[in-house]
Amino acid sequence: MSQPARWLWGLIPLGLLWGAGNLALDTAIERDVGLRAEQAVAAVAGTTPGARPVVAQVDGRDVTIGGEVLSSDGANKAMARLHGEFGVRRTLGGLSQVVAQKPYSWFASRQSDSVTLGGFVPDLDTAAANMAVASAALPGLRIDDRQTVAFGAPEGFAAMAVAMLAELPKLASGRVALDDGRFCIEGKAASSDSFLALEAAVAQAQRPGFRSVKCDIEPPTVAPYRWSAEHEAGAALVMRGFYPDQDARKQMLAAARQAFGAGAALRDETKPALGAPSAFLVKVTRALGDLARLRQGKAEIDGENYALTGKGPETYEACQALRLQIAQLDGPDSVARAVIECPPMPLPSVPVVVPMPEVPGLILHDVLPASPKPQGSASAPAPAPATPQNPVPPPASTPPASTPVVPPRVVASVPLEWSAARSDSGLRLNGKLPDEAARTNLLATVRGLFGDTAVDDRMTVEPALRSDLDLPASTAFALEALSKLRTGSVSIRDKAFAIAGEAADAASLAALRDLFARNAPAGLALAAMPESVVVRPYGLSLSADRTGLRLSGYLPDRTAQAALRALVADSPLKDRFEDATTLIPGAPAGFAEAARAVLSDLLRLDLGSASIVDDRVTLRGLTCRDLIRSEIETSAATGLPAGYKADAVVSLRQTGCVVDPPASCQNDLDGLTKSNTVLFGQGTSVVELDATTERVIGEAATILKKCPGSPVVIEGHANRDGERRGFDNMDLSLRRALRVRDELARRGIETGQLAVKGYGSTRPLVPHEAPEARAMNRRVQFTVAK
Repeated sequence: MSQPARWLWGLIPLGLLWGAGNLALDTAIERDVGLRAEQAVAAVAGTTPGARPVVAQVDGRDVTIGGEVLSSDGANKAMARLHGEFGVRRTLGGLSQVVAQKPYSWFASRQSDSVTLGGFVPDLDTAAANMAVASAALPGLRIDDRQTVAFGAPEGFAAMAVAMLAELPKLASGRVALDDGRFCIEGKAASSDSFLALEAAVAQAQRPGFRSVKCDIEPPTVAPYRWSAEHEAGAALVMRGFYPDQDARKQMLAAARQAFGAGAALRDETKPALGAPSAFLVKVTRALGDLARLRQGKAEIDGENYALTGKGPETYEACQALRLQIAQLDGPDSVARAVIECPPMPLPSVPVVVPMPEVPGLILHDVLPASPKPQGSASAPAPAPATPQNPVPPPASTPPASTPVVPPRVVASVPLEWSAARSDSGLRLNGKLPDEAARTNLLATVRGLFGDTAVDDRMTVEPALRSDLDLPASTAFALEALSKLRTGSVSIRDKAFAIAGEAADAASLAALRDLFARNAPAGLALAAMPESVVVRPYGLSLSADRTGLRLSGYLPDRTAQAALRALVADSPLKDRFEDATTLIPGAPAGFAEAARAVLSDLLRLDLGSASIVDDRVTLRGLTCRDLIRSEIETSAATGLPAGYKADAVVSLRQTGCVVDPPASCQNDLDGLTKSNTVLFGQGTSVVELDATTERVIGEAATILKKCPGSPVVIEGHANRDGERRGFDNMDLSLRRALRVRDELARRGIETGQLAVKGYGSTRPLVPHEAPEARAMNRRVQFTVAK
């Protein structure tokens, strides 16, 4: 008997089983269709490392495809292939052509306890390989992986990244970076050898497709800071220890050659390191000069201490004179310990007594009358003596008229006049001395003070020389004063002492001042240190980077020093400023003005260095702003005092220029200035807006709104029109900047964000004499604080 109701209940589990089977089968079918779709795209368009991967999503038999392929043609062919793929009903979505990442940048930075990898890599395998190399190179440090896969890696990227990671252990802190076809290593080296190895790595040319760009690598900082020079008789001079930079090393080598002669054998084993004590080069120069006067010995600098040991000159007198001179010198290079071996004192000579010849008795019998014989003598009495024809007259108080009287000869006294001159060719002596003994004594003093310097002796002996001075002491004092000068002259005329010339450095000038302060020989008339004694070369060194600003060298007075400090106080480096300058009068004319101009230029660079030596200026630096490069190169060419010549090279940075705000605002504002240099009317004291100026201010406001809160300095500049007639372009440029500020504030820019400065005609973009100067130099530009 049929029971349909019970049979229908059996259909329910069968339906459930059928639905579950279909669901399982649909999932497998969709997975198969998706896999075949991705394989079809790869077969036609290929795979592109770094591109967004191709992914297929399947809904029934509908395929939605997405991702990036190398070319648009490949994308079209792949989509056509999908339409004909078995099991595919419809294709949705689409493929796009991959766009290369530009710039393609990658970096690895090292901190004290970690390493960060960042930037772009072509694929995950390269990222993993970089992680493995970093872990092996710096075991124990935490590795932070921030690498991102992107298309567009230059050829050889993976191998170059590995090569850069191999240099990372040589940095105590810093980074290695790739930027398209450029590479950079910057930071502080772990050791002196690492610093030299990093410099060599940067200089290597065997890196196909990549070139190095200039970055800032610092040597390590060491303490205590040591340096030594050792010289054995007949052997090479050996220098060991540290030098702060290549310029200092060149000066040290030059000082060694000057002290020991250009042909002397020299072995330089010094290495780079920061942390040099104050007046380091002065100490080194002094030490080499002292060492050159020893037969053999060693000079050492340990931190702030300077020590000298060795064997002195071969004669006792010269050695004692050297000992005394070194002990008496003072200044920033003062010797802390001097142990100089001298020959023993010679024994005093015993005078030789020459026996006098025996003097025979006087023979007078032929001129005196004979004695009378006694009475009773057998002989006949002698006849009376005849009267001589010319009898000898008796003595008288006056000679007879026939004998002339010769008065003693009166010799006129000759006043003292003596001089000595020192030049690069040697020493020249002129003047008169009373005897040969005085000449011998003076030449011995010369040998003790000047060593083997060639001596042109033009002195003469004048027995009639008369002077109330202690001549040996006075000439020795004059020669010691001359020994402090690189070139110059001293003279003594009667009792007056005069000196003129050039000291090699501040230490020599300080030693000369100390000599003048001591008691001079009695009777010798000394004046204060004359203006005719100057330091040459007279130099100032300046360097600025992200760690701060450093000044060293000479300045003429406190006014010049205060002017430079005022410039620094108005700059971002005011809290990272090291002033190691020494006040030395006698600077070349215009030196203080040149120093202000050079420091003003240096403070506008991202990093750089400069030096002023006498009337020569050298400046090197990097900046991200082409406007700043033009300003500084023009300033160096036209903004220095008369007679000064500059060698200035300012380059645009290849790396390190941030492209995000606020740096992007700076780039846009500079572009606005360069394309619209002429703002406001020409030759008018009324600051009125014209159509061009109003448009430019509107564009500047739009740019500044992308950098809210960033401090901005609005700089007014002018050309030289009207200055000859007394027109105040400095005031005009300031009022123009103020007007721009007010207009920006009216357009919604916060006034607290804006500062103004007027520079008049002091910062031209092009020389004022150039045809385009009137247009280019009359401008308003903007500087965004970093």
